[in-house]
Amino acid sequence: MKTKLRKNIKALSISIVFPLFILFLNPYPIQAQFLFEKIGDNGDDANRMVWVIMGDGYTSMEIDDYHQDVDRVIKEFFGTSPWSDYKYFINVYRIDVISNESGADHPSDNLYVDTALDSTYDTYGITRLLTVDDSKAFEIACIIPSFDAVMIIVNDESYGGSGGATMVLSNHEKAARIALHEAGHLVGGLADEYETPYPGYPEGDREPNVTYQKELEYIPWKNWIEIETPLPTPEFEGDFPVGLYEGARYKATDIYRPTHNSIMRSLGAPYGPINSESLIINLYDYVDPIDNYSPDKSNVFLSSNSNILQFKIELVPGPDENTQVSWEIDGVKQEGENNTALNIDIATLKKGSHSIMVSVVENSSLVRNDPQGLLFSSHIWSLEKGLSSGVISGKVINAITNLGIEGALVETMAEFPDRTDDQVEESKYSTKTAADGSFSLSPVNEGVYTITANSERYSSNLKSNIIVNDGDTKTVALPLDPLFNTFTVSGNITGDGEEELTIYLNKEEDNFLSFKTNVNGNYIFNGLENGSYTLTPISSEYVFNPPFYEFSVEDKDLTGFDFKTFAIFCPAQAVLEQPSSLELLRKLRRNVLAKNETGRKYTNLYYKHGAELVSHIIAHQDVREDSATMLLEIMPDFRVLLQGKNVILNEELIDKVEDLLDTLESYASSDLGRTLNMIRKDIRDKSTLNKFGVIIQ
Repeated sequence: MKTKLRKNIKALSISIVFPLFILFLNPYPIQAQFLFEKIGDNGDDANRMVWVIMGDGYTSMEIDDYHQDVDRVIKEFFGTSPWSDYKYFINVYRIDVISNESGADHPSDNLYVDTALDSTYDTYGITRLLTVDDSKAFEIACIIPSFDAVMIIVNDESYGGSGGATMVLSNHEKAARIALHEAGHLVGGLADEYETPYPGYPEGDREPNVTYQKELEYIPWKNWIEIETPLPTPEFEGDFPVGLYEGARYKATDIYRPTHNSIMRSLGAPYGPINSESLIINLYDYVDPIDNYSPDKSNVFLSSNSNILQFKIELVPGPDENTQVSWEIDGVKQEGENNTALNIDIATLKKGSHSIMVSVVENSSLVRNDPQGLLFSSHIWSLEKGLSSGVISGKVINAITNLGIEGALVETMAEFPDRTDDQVEESKYSTKTAADGSFSLSPVNEGVYTITANSERYSSNLKSNIIVNDGDTKTVALPLDPLFNTFTVSGNITGDGEEELTIYLNKEEDNFLSFKTNVNGNYIFNGLENGSYTLTPISSEYVFNPPFYEFSVEDKDLTGFDFKTFAIFCPAQAVLEQPSSLELLRKLRRNVLAKNETGRKYTNLYYKHGAELVSHIIAHQDVREDSATMLLEIMPDFRVLLQGKNVILNEELIDKVEDLLDTLESYASSDLGRTLNMIRKDIRDKSTLNKFGVIIQ
């Protein structure tokens, strides 16, 4: 999105005569005179703000110095908020401009040098006001036709810079801070906020960071001012909120700025919220949040051969915040918020014209005022469906267990008299079921159909009078009776809880069947074929002993898979008797583990596997004794960590921890086993333990 801001910046110094000068008066192409390199490539120039950086006062022997100066400035510049959050919005080109002599003019010292862009200090009698010949800078910048902004680094260590049609800065040690300040002028349209008089400077408060207004309703940054903030805002000690601080734009009174200090007032300060917001808003004037979209044509015709059509967008990378993506079909919002792709089964659409719209909203915490809606973008595709068709979907299931049958063949044929063989052939559709037994036939022409399902080791099933209407989905269930012997598995649950507890029967790690126990704690699974299974009871209130059974069905019914329930409590309670020790562990969780992401991850895993850990502690004496021994041994170190001091652990204790992990793993489920392996790796990674103040020797 290249809008009027781009045009306004270039118009500051480029007259309509200048392009004619380039085309007709210059006998040699500019490109032949200067080397350039794209040093920041974040996407297509057409959807980025394009910066050109060039130097002045660098001789041919100093080009390497120039490159280093550029790298130094760019590194600090894009490491500073908000540029660090929006660096992917900007492409950067570096042009090598060679001067005959080094440095810049200092008229007040009667020092003049021959440079390519005629850089000079003392502009308008202000010593540090460093400027260049903007027309020459723009002439060179035209090497990059898509440029939007020009930054010139001058090979002079004297402090100086300016921000107007171009950003100019010396290679002073604070060059990057100067660049940040000058970019505030050029990109953000910001005013200087210092009070040093500038005789002859025009009056006004048109910039977004200054105002004459004192009433909240008329202050441009009112959305950032808390209701209790006094206006004007006194400069008291402590935290300075966004408010109305007197003094800005070269005047000490009667004009106001939004913050006590900012980089537009002092180089060492940050931009502050209002100045950052202005920069971000103006960046979106160059960049559309939607970087690419497909199909790349806005008009799409859906043929009879079409099935699933995908619409997709690519977003320009931005801050990791809440970017909302929503899709609409004919004005109806679709599920899948924040998905950058939408798959449409065309058979679910009616014959005729349709529209698909995607909308993107960048909900940045750094922007509260976006009157032009620049943080919003959308794209619309027009679709034309030329054939009346619908969908037949459903599941093929085992009639006894209600489980899906994978790989079953589903076929349909239209029911109509007096049709030719070719017409009959065209009305046939077939597919095979997925792992869960589901199927979908799409697109299916409007009509009445007969549907059949067949699978090895099962009887077939046929259903007729299946009516398919344009744009509709007809759902069909197709149960098949097994032709093989089936068996049962049963058991009982006793203890603290018995009734309506859920037991899962798994085959090859997938959820297979579930059953709720009756009032007596009994359960039974019917219709099972030969194979390996796992029985696992699940409850948020109880743990089970044993936690699961693994077994095989081999040509007979099985029973006696009994469980005993225990009310859930913290795993540490199962091994520690002293309340003081438990309280110490709670403090460790709150004051140490909760302080960083890794600690929070371990806390979540502890509670995720708590029920299984308790069951192993109850069921296995070696787990119970090893856990108690290790925890008691490490308690003094926990107390040291709570005092904010580092702890040194020896390899012997680490070995004991790993031995406990090995013991637990021998009893653990596959899910807990994966977590134990992760913990084992982290223990051996000293950098992970260092996050908690633990040092291994």
